[in-house]
Amino acid sequence: MAVVDEIVKYAEGRKDEFLEILKNVVNYESHIYGERSVKDKCGLYIEGLFKGLGFETWHEDAKEAGTHICGRLGNGNKKIFLLGHYDTVFKTGTTLERPFSIENDKAYGPGIFDMKGGIVVFYMAVKSLIELKQFPDDVEITFFFSCDEEGGSLTSRGLIEKMAEEADVCLCSEPGHKGEGYITIGRYGRDVVKVFARGVAAHAGNNPQCNPLIEISRQAEYIDKNCRDGDSLYASVVSMHGGDTGATAMTPEEAYLIADIRYKDDEHGKIAAEVIKNIKPAIKDMQIEVSGGVEKPALRQNEKSEFACRRTKEIIEEMGYEYKPTVLGGGSDGNFTSSIGCPTIDGLGLNGQYLHNPREYVDIPTIPQRVALSAELIRTVLNNR
Repeated sequence: MAVVDEIVKYAEGRKDEFLEILKNVVNYESHIYGERSVKDKCGLYIEGLFKGLGFETWHEDAKEAGTHICGRLGNGNKKIFLLGHYDTVFKTGTTLERPFSIENDKAYGPGIFDMKGGIVVFYMAVKSLIELKQFPDDVEITFFFSCDEEGGSLTSRGLIEKMAEEADVCLCSEPGHKGEGYITIGRYGRDVVKVFARGVAAHAGNNPQCNPLIEISRQAEYIDKNCRDGDSLYASVVSMHGGDTGATAMTPEEAYLIADIRYKDDEHGKIAAEVIKNIKPAIKDMQIEVSGGVEKPALRQNEKSEFACRRTKEIIEEMGYEYKPTVLGGGSDGNFTSSIGCPTIDGLGLNGQYLHNPREYVDIPTIPQRVALSAELIRTVLNNR
């Protein structure tokens, strides 16, 4: 029997154990902006799981954001970096209303798909290799499980990049799409830009000449028109603010917009940056301030990462599925590891649907295959670089 088949069988026989652990991880709440003391319970539970496998673990303090959990196992010369996050977009208290549950072949719960399930996949993958005596002697695994990815990775980016610099490959356990065979090989980059306009407060009936609301409306049109090149570059103005909330006879002094710009590669990112750089007031005497910029660079594969994509394809096909490499508009911490030159395979989490949505779920029947994919990557991805 091939090793990958042994791992599938192993994970199939421990599906109840997997689901019990997943239930605990989901029900330990970890809202990105929740209380640190609440989030830490989730992080410390996850740390305990990996310590039980023999990992040396440590913490990186993110102050009010919480605690990043890190670990290391093995001392081989092949360095594999496991990357994930345990924070979610769901506010504290959500699990009181919608705790972990199972219906038919689906498991539900806040953050189960994005991406607590993926962390449990990594745990069970390493456990399977240890218990099947397949853990490679020449491999060292490190992991970083972030507490602030959903908020933009403000405290974790530098730490992630530092650990990735020391790795030969990064495996990221973001959601694995709707079915077997899917993997994320690319992600769009993202810029977040704020355009602030300061005009002159005036009586609305006395012919005001310097209205910042009109200014940001024109800037929104400018950004939308110029940061758009089919599917390669596009912008969304996601927020506009200014003035009172009711009908008053006054135009405001200040207003601003926030734009979310996505691009499939760094070349299109440069186009977006040039558009933003060239923002100028559209109205006489208006003052404009532009802030923000790159939040995540694009994740793209290159010659250096070809070996990781090839091995991923081989494993998926060995299990009898069609290889379905996917490029997504949403970003992950894998964008950071890719951008500094660390070969990165993303989307290794559980199969499911509706991330960031009350209907979020994972497909229980596909759990063994997802565990086996990560385990076999850990075991063999660096064998033929």
